[in-house]
Amino acid sequence: MSRKQHDVELAEPRPTTAASSHSRIKEMTSNLGDGIKKTGKATMGVGEAFMAFINRGSVVDLAIGIVVGGAFTAIVNSFVADLITPVIGLATQKNLNNLFIVIHCSTNSTTCRKGTDHPYATILQATTDGAATWNYGNFIQYVINFIIIALAMFLLVQAYSSTLLKAMKKPTPPKTKPCQMCFEECNIQALKCKWCLTMFVANAAASESPLPDGGSMYKQGSFSNKQ
Repeated sequence: MSRKQHDVELAEPRPTTAASSHSRIKEMTSNLGDGIKKTGKATMGVGEAFMAFINRGSVVDLAIGIVVGGAFTAIVNSFVADLITPVIGLATQKNLNNLFIVIHCSTNSTTCRKGTDHPYATILQATTDGAATWNYGNFIQYVINFIIIALAMFLLVQAYSSTLLKAMKKPTPPKTKPCQMCFEECNIQALKCKWCLTMFVANAAASESPLPDGGSMYKQGSFSNKQ
């Protein structure tokens, strides 16, 4: 075989290879389409679930609670910082935020002293000079904030449970009634006691007025005593 004939045979396409490539491309296209469909369905499912979650009343109530809670926290912080802190400052001659203890001094500082007898007026001055501080004033302020918020929430929950819940709570109708002959509990709709077979008078008004024969609202059955 000459070299020219060999080059011609190599240049001719092989039908088996072309068919295999076509089937692979078709399979990849089919798999890609299935993947897109599944992804679309999953996305739609997540979107529907998210919308259902948003439309629930509890989510709206939670959002309102978060907004109101944030506003209430700002009020408490202002109450502590603007009203309580100055009163404490009268006794300590310092702002509550600036009450701190120097626990370590920098080697480059010449004015730093450990303890409460330090020359710094604010925490920023101490940290700028390289001192390590124990800021107990900030901790006291956070504790005061927590106590006020917890007390306010406790009073709010108590007021809600004692007024609104009682107003919204409906009295549950009784499901049973006692038999005045054997004192056993029977269904509220029963006409006869299942224990002693005493008849119940269906008319409720009969229990408020005496019967014409002077008897009671209960008629004795087979287990009643005979004179």
